Amino acid sequence: MSKKSNSYFIRMLLFGLLISALPVVIVGFFSYMKTSDTIQRQAHDSKLQQLRQIQTNVEQLMKTVDHSMTYFVNSALLKSTMLEPLTVDQFQLFNQIRKEVNHLQTFDTGIENFILLSTAKDWYIDNSGLYRLHEIADRDKLLDYFANTADSLWLAETPEEAAVPVPSAKRCGVQFNLVKKLPLTSAGKHGLAMASIPSCTISELISYDKSSETVLILDDRGRTVLHENAGLLPETAYPILYREIGRSASVHDQFRTVLKEGEYSVTFRKSDYNGWTYVSIISVKELTKDSRSIGWFTGLICLALLLLALLATWIGSHRLYRPVGRLLQLASQFFPSREKRETDDFTYLAEQIRHVVQEKTELKERIEAQAEQVKALFTMKLVQGGHALGRHALRERIVSLGYPVPSGGYAVAALRIDTLDGTPYEQKDVDLLLFAVNNIVEEIIPADERFTPVILDQSQVTLVVNRQETDRDTFLEVLNKKAATVQAAIRQVLQLSVSFGISGVHTEPANANNALLEALEALKHRIRLGDSAIVFYRDLPQKYALATYFPAHLQSELNDAIKLADRRKTDEVLNELFGHLFRQRLGPHDFELWTARMLIDLIHLSHSLGIHYVEFADNPSLFDHLFRLRSPKEIRSWFREAIIEPLICAIEERTASQYRNISERIIRIIHEEFDRDITLEGIAARLHYNPNYISGVFRKETGISFSEYLARHRHRIAVRWLTETEMSVKEISEKLRYNNAQNFIRSFRKMEGVTPGKYRETYGA
Repeated sequence: MSKKSNSYFIRMLLFGLLISALPVVIVGFFSYMKTSDTIQRQAHDSKLQQLRQIQTNVEQLMKTVDHSMTYFVNSALLKSTMLEPLTVDQFQLFNQIRKEVNHLQTFDTGIENFILLSTAKDWYIDNSGLYRLHEIADRDKLLDYFANTADSLWLAETPEEAAVPVPSAKRCGVQFNLVKKLPLTSAGKHGLAMASIPSCTISELISYDKSSETVLILDDRGRTVLHENAGLLPETAYPILYREIGRSASVHDQFRTVLKEGEYSVTFRKSDYNGWTYVSIISVKELTKDSRSIGWFTGLICLALLLLALLATWIGSHRLYRPVGRLLQLASQFFPSREKRETDDFTYLAEQIRHVVQEKTELKERIEAQAEQVKALFTMKLVQGGHALGRHALRERIVSLGYPVPSGGYAVAALRIDTLDGTPYEQKDVDLLLFAVNNIVEEIIPADERFTPVILDQSQVTLVVNRQETDRDTFLEVLNKKAATVQAAIRQVLQLSVSFGISGVHTEPANANNALLEALEALKHRIRLGDSAIVFYRDLPQKYALATYFPAHLQSELNDAIKLADRRKTDEVLNELFGHLFRQRLGPHDFELWTARMLIDLIHLSHSLGIHYVEFADNPSLFDHLFRLRSPKEIRSWFREAIIEPLICAIEERTASQYRNISERIIRIIHEEFDRDITLEGIAARLHYNPNYISGVFRKETGISFSEYLARHRHRIAVRWLTETEMSVKEISEKLRYNNAQNFIRSFRKMEGVTPGKYRETYGA
C-alpha cells in the first residue's frame, strides 16, 4: 500500500476510535459502579449468612449433646444405677452404663470425655473406668459444680479451670462442658453428669478465610471462649471492637471500623440459646476484592471493545485487499517459508502451492511404504466379508499385495486364550497378550504360506494357504503341526494356554468370511476338550446324543450340602456334577443350557432359604458372565467362588445369629427366674426346640452346660444375699430352690471354700 493509503488508514482508524471510545467509557463507568455496589451488598449479606451458619452449626452440636444427655440421664437405667453402689458384683450394671455412654459418644457430637458420679453412693465413672469418688484427686472441683444455680448449663473452661481436663486440652486450649445435676426432676441433687467437648471440635464447624478473617465466640460474660486466626490483629485492637459490639442493642449487626492496621468490617450475632456472641472480623480490602476484580474486568472489556473497533476499522480499509490477505495468512500459518520472503504476494502463493503438491507426493510414497498395515487391513476386510471386489479383481488385489495365491486352497485358523487363571496377567492385559501372540504366529508361519495375521475381537486370526497344493487331509495335518508349534512357543514365552479352531479347506478367497465363521464355531467346542485344544471344523459332531439327561440327583445333593454349609461335601458333589456334564456328548449350546439350569437352581435355592440379599458377583448379569467363560476350569471355579461360597457364608452367618439368639433367651430366663424350678426341658418346650438341640447350642455359645451356668448364677445371687441382706441360710437355700440347706451349704463350700455362715461373718456388711 502507498503512504497515502497508510495515512488514510490511520485517519479512519482514529475517527473510528473516537466515535466508539466515548460510549464505551460511559457505559463501562456506570456498569462498574452499579455492579460494584451490588457485589459489595452481596458480600456483606454473605458474611451475615456465613456467621449465621457458624452459629447454627455450633448450637446444633450443643443442642444435640444436650438432648442426648437429657434423654440418657432421664432413662430408667441411669435412675436405678444412681441408687446402686456399683460394687464388683454389679459389673453387668456397670457394663450397661458403659455401653450407653459409649453409644452416646458414637454420635457425631465430638464428646471426648463423659463423667458420671454419685455423691450418695461414692462412685465416679469416666472414659477410663469406675472409681470411688473419695479417691478422685479433683473431687472438690467436681463438687463445686453443685454450687451453680442451674441444673443444666454450658461452661467454657481452660485446662486449669476444668475439674477433669480432656486429653486434648493442652492442644485445644479450652473445653466446653455440659453439666447436669442429677436427678433432674428432684430437688435433692446427689449426682452429676458432664460431657466435655474440646474447642478443636467446635473449630472444625467454623469455616472462614484464614488469610484475612478472624472469628471469635464470646460467652454471656463477654469472655473470649474461642478465637480462630487470632494473629490477624494485635491484642490491643480487640477491646475497642468489644466495646462497640457491647453498645449495640441489635441481635445481629454489621459495621466498619478503622484501626491502625487498616479498615475492617465487623459482623456479629447474639445467641438466644446461651447468650453467646459470634463475631467475624474481615479486612474491607479483602471484602471488596470481587468489586475490584469487576473494575478490572470492566476495564478489560472496554479495552477489548476499543480493540474491536480498531479491528473493524482496519478491516473496512482493507476490504479489497482482504481475499489476498487471507490467502497469505493461511499460507504463512500452514506452510511457513524457511527463507525470508522477498518476492511479491502471488509469487509467494505459487511457491506454497508447489510445496503442497510436493508434500502430497511424499505422503503417497510413505503410505505405499507402509504396505504391511495396508495388507493387514485387507486381510481384516477379507475375512470379515467387507470387500466389494469381484472374483477376478480380488485375485489381482491379492497378487498386488504380494500374498500367495490360494490356488491349492486355504484355511482360517482362529486362536483364543483359554484362561488367565494361574497366570500373572489380568483381564486388562488381554489386548497386549493378543498382540504378542500375533507376533509369535508371524515368526513361526512363513510369510509365503499365509496372509498377514490379524486380531479380531478377542481372537487372533490367520489365513493359511496350501502352497504345496497337497490334498486336504495332508494340508490339515500340516496345519495341526503348525498350531501345536505355536501353542508350545506361546506356552514357553508367555506362560499361556491357547486353543485353535481351524476351518475347512476353501478355494475361493471370497469365502474367507465363511471360513472364519467355521473356525470360530470349531473354537466353541474347546469347552468339551479342555485347554490347549486344536479343533477342526470337519471333526465337529453333526448331532449330539439324544439320551443325555440332567443329573438332578447330583443337583439335589449339591443343594443339601450347601444347606448344611459343608464345604468339603459341596466340593465333592460339584466336581462329580461337572464330571458328569463333561462326559456327556454335548454341544456348546446344550452345555450353556445345562450350566444355565444349574445357575437357576442355585438362585432358586437362595430364594427358598430366604436369602435374598446375597450379592453373587459384581457383574450386572450372572448369565452374561457365565456365557463368557470358556474353559471347564473357569466355569467350575466361577460356580464355586462366585455363587456357592456367598450362599454358604450367608447360611453360616444366619445359623450363628440363630445360636446367639437362643443362648441369650435361655440366659435371660435364668436371670429372671432363678428363684423358680426351671429345667432345660421346660425351657425347650417354651422355646419350641428339642432339649438336646438347645443344650448343644448353649454349650457351644457359652462354653459350659445349662446346669453349670444355672448353678453359677444362683451362687452369685447367694453371695450377694449373704453380704447385703439379713436372710438366713435356710431362706436363701429355699429361694434358690435347693432341696435342703445341707445341699446348699455343701455346694457353697465347694465353690468358696467356706460355709455360708463363715462367709457372711467375713464379708458381711
